[in-house]
Amino acid sequence: MNNSKYKALDVKNRCENKLHINFKSGKECNGWFIYNKRKVARITVPHGRKNIPQKTYLSMANQLKLSVDDFDRFLDCPLKEDEYIRILKKQISNL
Repeated sequence: MNNSKYKALDVKNRCENKLHINFKSGKECNGWFIYNKRKVARITVPHGRKNIPQKTYLSMANQLKLSVDDFDRFLDCPLKEDEYIRILKKQISNL
């Protein structure tokens, strides 16, 4: 788990750039991953440039329907959008 390696802003930027998630700001940043005009996964990212607590990191991975290892790969950059969609298709039967 690489929660100490990344800041909240890093997670938000990766989600925007790799998954094309548009975030809405409030107390936290909330955004949806949309596939085939359907909302598939919602992620909540805290504001700021602070380190991510372990529990929050795990929660963000679960929100994107990823294992912690896959979430680490997503943030490290080897996991791209097409591989993310393949993972989702395995987990969601009607995607």
